[in-house]
Amino acid sequence: MTMQNKIKLAVFDIDGTLFRSALIIQLIDHLVLNGIFPKEAKDEMEEDYLLWLNRQDSYDRYIKKVIEVHNKYIINCAEKDVIAVAEKVVDWQRDRVYTFTRDRVKEWKDEGYFLIAISGSPDYIVSKFTNCFGFNISYGSICEVVNGFFTGKINADSAARKDEILRYFLRNSSVEVDLGESYGVGDTEGDISFLSMVGKPIAFNPNRSLVKHAENNGWQIIIERKDVIYQLS
Repeated sequence: MTMQNKIKLAVFDIDGTLFRSALIIQLIDHLVLNGIFPKEAKDEMEEDYLLWLNRQDSYDRYIKKVIEVHNKYIINCAEKDVIAVAEKVVDWQRDRVYTFTRDRVKEWKDEGYFLIAISGSPDYIVSKFTNCFGFNISYGSICEVVNGFFTGKINADSAARKDEILRYFLRNSSVEVDLGESYGVGDTEGDISFLSMVGKPIAFNPNRSLVKHAENNGWQIIIERKDVIYQLS
């Protein structure tokens, strides 16, 4: 296959990169509001949230706690009830996105790039959110459902490192991919693994670990603050 026939990818992290929050955080808030999760679910996240908010601990610790709480309280919840809430969250939050990444999604899709989303949030909300923006495929954590109810078990492959998920896509793709001309966009050190696989990585609103890695490797660094977008040299 010639280079002209190879497809180019645009691979996005979602939480904090396209979406200006984390889908799983908004999801838990609304599962509590709708009485599907108990109030204790939010209470269990409060300490880690405040530590992050006050810059006394990392966002990574906080989001790990959020995922832990989701997986704990999703057990025995009816799939139809949870999906209904997820759809409402996406309807309410779909425009809460960053200008830079929103515009890149549209631009690269118009240019024929194959859009891939890789997120740590549950697949059942990631897929609905990314569908709003025309992504070709999305990957999120797959939560097991048996007889219409969540079991709390998470598919191990779906929770793998993001580079492993991208490699899974490449192995199962029916066409050849030009990784050298492909883009990747992420915001934390958890995205370094897949950003390292593409020829055009972008560290967007990166945390300290990703900034350091991006600087050492000559990656593009983009910051969006309020209504200003600028590139660090």
